[in-house]
Amino acid sequence: MFNMRVKGILEYDHIEDLHRSVNNATLMNPGPPVLYQLNTERKYIDGTNRKVRRWTYGRRDRNKQNKVILMVGETGSGKTTIINTTINHLLGVKFEDQEFYQITEEAKETSEITVYEVFVEENPTSLTIIDIQYTLGHANTEENEEISEYLSGLFSDEDGIDYIDAVCFVMKASQNHLSDIFHSVLSLFGRDIENNIVFLLTHSDGGPPTDALNAINKAEIPCRRDEDNEPVHFLFNNQQKEKRDELCDDVYRSAWEMGEESMNEILTLLKEKNRKSVQMTLDVLNERRQLEACVSNLMDRINEKELKIKELNQIQEALRQNKDKIEKCKNIKFTVNRSFKEKVPIVNEWWWNRNATCCSVCEENCHEWECSSAVDASWCWVMKDSHCTVCPGKCHYSKHVRANKKYVTKVVKVETTFDELKRTGEKPESSFDKKKYEDTRKEHERNMKESANTRKIEEKLNSDLEKIQYEKYLLLHEAYKTIMSLSKIALKADSAFTLQHLEFLIPRLKEEGKDEWMKNLEDLRKAGEDKKNKGALQHVKDFFSYFTGKK
Repeated sequence: MFNMRVKGILEYDHIEDLHRSVNNATLMNPGPPVLYQLNTERKYIDGTNRKVRRWTYGRRDRNKQNKVILMVGETGSGKTTIINTTINHLLGVKFEDQEFYQITEEAKETSEITVYEVFVEENPTSLTIIDIQYTLGHANTEENEEISEYLSGLFSDEDGIDYIDAVCFVMKASQNHLSDIFHSVLSLFGRDIENNIVFLLTHSDGGPPTDALNAINKAEIPCRRDEDNEPVHFLFNNQQKEKRDELCDDVYRSAWEMGEESMNEILTLLKEKNRKSVQMTLDVLNERRQLEACVSNLMDRINEKELKIKELNQIQEALRQNKDKIEKCKNIKFTVNRSFKEKVPIVNEWWWNRNATCCSVCEENCHEWECSSAVDASWCWVMKDSHCTVCPGKCHYSKHVRANKKYVTKVVKVETTFDELKRTGEKPESSFDKKKYEDTRKEHERNMKESANTRKIEEKLNSDLEKIQYEKYLLLHEAYKTIMSLSKIALKADSAFTLQHLEFLIPRLKEEGKDEWMKNLEDLRKAGEDKKNKGALQHVKDFFSYFTGKK
């Protein structure tokens, strides 16, 4: 009886201490467990976009050791519960307290980043959790560019994040294939972050998470691994705030203790000196933006060269078909496609694509996509040391204009004659009115001269074609080097951005006879497609097995 009384007094004192430390919360549900919403101070970090939010609980203490965790997971993975479980652990909440505190609110169907900061007076460690929220829990190329921009803002802001201690991928323990979200996030980081990536496996029954680990290994996710070469992972049950029934008290206690054990292991892991500065990742994000703008611009310029080649080929074909008539000085007409550049307004685009940075000297779209955060051309991502890294002349930013207009290449059909083509190089001769013999001789001379002129035009066309073909080769080489450079610095080499340009580059490198380059890009594409197809195939097999009972 005495021991039970002492135990009761100790539990009462603990609850009193907890209530003193958690004195800024709103009752949401009487429970049990009693559910509280922590009241937080809220602000936007990135200012204009209002997509990067900071929610702070408690009084900021710069003297405390702070740990930064980035969490990402698809809808339904249990990420929100994990975030709140982490906060409760930091607050010192015990199972016997019959209480649960949450810092999150219901997620919106929009891409955004929320930074949760928790400062508990009695705890020597403060915690920062970066929560990446994808629309409806899945990712695409356009949305990933949004998240990339938000992270850049978060990492570069004066009041932003300087380092990361762990990147936590949240998924169910029974999940047998990986969401595209994980691949999208991996493409945003540099290679130095690999050993900081761990997995938080939710809805676990406490047994070996075989399905999840197999899915991680099949997807070849770069991550921290243990002595058995298995992905480092931690188990959670996600029943912490479920309404409790005395008959199932042992079940809820077991779930709570599993989370406690995992949280202790995570905090032990965070004590290691494995912190990574975000400067390298920020450099990767910025370099990636410049490389993306460069590749996009290169594709436009290669297309221009190909249009010009087609135009010259059409002229050559017309000269060949009409050679006999041209030699007789007939004014043969034919139609060619001529390409030219025109600056037009940007319409029907999302707000982040409504402005482009264009070089008025080179007449190039230096940064057409995702050019939303720059105040003027000097602030654009493609500027380095006050000069553009994309346009052919690498011009000063003052030669650039950031506005709701961009250059487009247009093609028009024009009717021209051989004489008009010839006049671009020399003036036409005067005709002569002489005797029949002289007329015949002059006509013959003119025919011979026209024949020579035809050969000169053909020679110039051939020269122009060779020059343009070489310029195209240089552009292809630059695009190839850019793709390979991006693949080397990114944690995930076969990102969606890389793969989307390979269909354009590979056949053109084949035309140029660059077999080694083509093979390197083919290998890159195959690696990306294999991972995607293996995941899809496994998902179909698992679906079939579930309904048929066959393995």
